[in-house]
Amino acid sequence: MCLVSFPFVGGERSLDPESIIYVQTEGHRNVFFVIEGQEEMQFRIYQRLDEIERVLLPYGFIRCHRSCLVNMRYVTEVSNYLMTISTGEVFTIPRSRYQMVKKLFREYTK
Repeated sequence: MCLVSFPFVGGERSLDPESIIYVQTEGHRNVFFVIEGQEEMQFRIYQRLDEIERVLLPYGFIRCHRSCLVNMRYVTEVSNYLMTISTGEVFTIPRSRYQMVKKLFREYTK
């Protein structure tokens, strides 16, 4: 198992990238939505989403929106400019990113 470390509010923490469902910008910080066992957890960080994306990109993450980075393993559907994930959340995909996101999702699910 590979772990990645981030300087979250409250201290440094190492996470398995597979446990990270998505990262979303809220105000001036980003929130990691993580599942550990049966429990969903949130971790806040003051780090640019671009920097987080560089770390998580090799682990199957995709930027579906300027403020959202999603782990492809949790994506269940990409259609009609929307991305649905297994937790039930739905994210909009801007027209400028839609074809790229759809292509990457197809490649990921092959």
